[in-house]
Amino acid sequence: MTGGPASDGNDSDRDDFVLIGVVRRPHGTAGEVSVEPVCEAPERFENLKHALIRDAKGTRPVDVTSARRNGERVLMQFEGVDDRDAAQALASAEVGVRKQDVWPLPQDSYYIFDVVGCRVVGLDGRDIGVVEDVLGLPANDVLVVKTEKGEALVPVTKNIIKKVDLASKCILIEEIEGLLG
Repeated sequence: MTGGPASDGNDSDRDDFVLIGVVRRPHGTAGEVSVEPVCEAPERFENLKHALIRDAKGTRPVDVTSARRNGERVLMQFEGVDDRDAAQALASAEVGVRKQDVWPLPQDSYYIFDVVGCRVVGLDGRDIGVVEDVLGLPANDVLVVKTEKGEALVPVTKNIIKKVDLASKCILIEEIEGLLG
């Protein structure tokens, strides 16, 4: 699973903002910034023409005039950010795209924002709970599911997740002994 909305408390922003990177610092004196990608496909920055910037001032659209890889980071230039001071003002800002502009994912891959809110149901039809979050762990992602008894962690593996139906917002799982406490 990849990407997810970040929030500043504004529901309309949260619903349409998909975080792809974080501005770390200015680069040079002409307004360029160094961005740390937080998406699984940093190459997505290379042809990016429009983005969203979210900082203490709120969320606003920006035109991207250039973007290129620089090691693990991406060097970006935004329209109207023409000097080091303007670039410094963006330090710690989030860079995002609208949901409609996210890249398509391979089959059996899902965006976190699509999975959060899905009902989790056992193979026997028993309603288990609702996905509240997804943890990206080294071995595999883990669904954080709110249940009647509290919180359950469900590994995202093929032997547990049997079907993801985004149209009906439902995830079918095989309950193995000890999984749900």
